[in-house]
Amino acid sequence: MALDSFVIAGLASELDARLAGARIDRITMPRRDRIILHLRAPEGNVRLLLCSGNAARVHLTADKFDNPETPPMLCMLLRKQMGGGRIVSVTQPQHERLLSIRFTAMDELGDVAEKQLICEMMGRMTNLILVDGKNTVVACLHPVDPESSPRPVQAGMLYRLPPRQDKPLLWELSPAQLAGICSDCGADERRLCDRIGGLSPLMAREALFRGHDDAGTAHWLEAFQTLTPQPWLCRRADGKADFCALEPTQLDITDKQKYPDFSALLDDFYREQTKKEDLRAVSGSMRKSMTTLRNRLRRKLAGQEQELLDAESRETLKRRADLITANLYAIRPGQSKAELTDYFDPALPTVTVELDPALTPQENAQRLFAKYARLKRAEEALRHQITLGQAELDYVENVLFTLDTASDAQEIGEIREELVQGGYLRQAEKGRRKPKPVRFHPREYALADGFTALCGRNNRENDELTHRHAGKNDLWFHARGVAGSHVILFTEGRTPTDAALLQAARLAAFHSAAANQTRVAVDYTAVRRVKKPQGARAGMVNYFEYQTVLVEPMEPQT
Repeated sequence: MALDSFVIAGLASELDARLAGARIDRITMPRRDRIILHLRAPEGNVRLLLCSGNAARVHLTADKFDNPETPPMLCMLLRKQMGGGRIVSVTQPQHERLLSIRFTAMDELGDVAEKQLICEMMGRMTNLILVDGKNTVVACLHPVDPESSPRPVQAGMLYRLPPRQDKPLLWELSPAQLAGICSDCGADERRLCDRIGGLSPLMAREALFRGHDDAGTAHWLEAFQTLTPQPWLCRRADGKADFCALEPTQLDITDKQKYPDFSALLDDFYREQTKKEDLRAVSGSMRKSMTTLRNRLRRKLAGQEQELLDAESRETLKRRADLITANLYAIRPGQSKAELTDYFDPALPTVTVELDPALTPQENAQRLFAKYARLKRAEEALRHQITLGQAELDYVENVLFTLDTASDAQEIGEIREELVQGGYLRQAEKGRRKPKPVRFHPREYALADGFTALCGRNNRENDELTHRHAGKNDLWFHARGVAGSHVILFTEGRTPTDAALLQAARLAAFHSAAANQTRVAVDYTAVRRVKKPQGARAGMVNYFEYQTVLVEPMEPQT
């Protein structure tokens, strides 16, 4: 959910108390919509996250972020304008969904000047805006053109607060006005939100649930006007999580937890949600390139398979040519078709054969023999090309699978390096720092009866795990016919138990593209029976003398 006025009020009070006087040591911009202020606060070194994306928010964070090699222009400007400055206050103007961070820093003349960094958190209007002491916009993340909005936001213009909605704020309403609105809206939370500004759907539902009737709802809305915000996380029966500024009491909430502060609450709430989004953003260009290649390979294979079907029908051409040769005496020059006796059929039926009237009977036969020979050669080439194309398609499918299941930016970087070495992506520009050495860190699982299994995270790791780290008598597992990780069950000279085999098979199914299915076929065999074809891409293998088990995808509990 978006932050409502109550949560932002709690954040403003909390950050103002913790960051007043904090020194701005460093500014980074790990993503275009995200700024990190590295602060030396009274409580120690902290990081303040300002996000102006889909999940706009401001809070202290314990997470660390990978930064681009070259800082964006806005980051460079903020370093110039804010570097070495000190935070004066953090406020929420007029109960709006925005935070204003006032700070002092040196200006171009070397004088100390007061400025503001404003984070607007209002749906599609989210923005990060730097304002000087004269209330003039110095820079902003999302410039707004005067022709597209009645409230333009561009460098050099005066900053204005967002226009108010056409409804009174909760804090402006008297008890009598609240009673009138509640009697008119009844138990409809949407109508309540439409009539009262600053009231989120969750807070409206809470007032309705606590109040029971119109008078009670009005009483609770009046109480919300002087509410001291407290950070609460709640989960509903459908598994969805939410947060609010008071203890929720609604019936559909199955679990709730109070946090020590709003920053810790928001940090936890958005961590998993934004992690996947961030990884998809980092891998977006790779995913697009590989998806395009996959679609192109599929179309190419479909065309080649159709050509192969046409080539396999070449025997019909040879038979027609033989019929013409055997019936030369019965064909007159200039005929477009001829009724010929089929000497290859014991019943000697009559067959109609199409001819080119511009050619002699002998030339018609030679043309068909030549086409037959071409198709015979084409079939051999097509089978080879289809084999190569299918192998490349399997590799691309595996790359897309590993991109979907990557757990951090370094894994994405390893996949990028693999694609660069394979010629799928261009090498990074000269002058950039060298990529970090590729690490080998497969997932490790403790299985039943003291056995251990390792699971590769990407194609290169699958390759190294199967062909370098596994012993020839260890067992290799892979989901049949789909992209997935190699899983190695280390036997250490023992015979694996049925329980360990089942867990390893479930693990291979879990780390495959079929993980959402209820039953997955998993093949397994000794590592010595798994071979990498000459010239094959990383992670591509052939295997033989294998067994198959049908299992439910499941990750062992460690």
